[in-house]
Amino acid sequence: MDTIQELQNFRTQLIQQINVQFDDLIQKMRMEQDITESVPEIRNYESIYPLTTATAFFKGKKPTGVIFSDQTREDVSTWKRAVEVVLKKCNSDGAKHRKLLELRGKVAGRNRIFLGKSAESMRSPLKIDQDLWVETHYDTETLLRILKVHILEPVGYDYSGITITIRNN
Repeated sequence: MDTIQELQNFRTQLIQQINVQFDDLIQKMRMEQDITESVPEIRNYESIYPLTTATAFFKGKKPTGVIFSDQTREDVSTWKRAVEVVLKKCNSDGAKHRKLLELRGKVAGRNRIFLGKSAESMRSPLKIDQDLWVETHYDTETLLRILKVHILEPVGYDYSGITITIRNN
């Protein structure tokens, strides 16, 4: 009798886990639908996701555009270009520009800095502004994590309104 009760308890737990996962999936689909409906520039071969999406999700996907909260869109064809567009928008705010400059040389990976005053010692440097370079020689997931966690968050840049359009396979 205990085995049957254990099986029933296990079934109840599985059903609850499945319900939670389906609720999360439905919520994500509704968010994507809301975003898609509010942004008229989505093309029929694209899907749109908030930049706040887990970085692992973007791995293996091809970006087609960056849409900012003011609905301006920049077409991009690489993650490096997407990072450039976001950082240049962040850098265009005077206060954020000063914070980015203060962050140079302080944000470091294992062997190289993320933000620097020059391209020196960077493997794949990208110029954001005068005396402001970012290292981009990383895979998609790492590059986006560096962008969000190690650069945008420390300078206080709100990226929650930024969405990325991805080419559908």
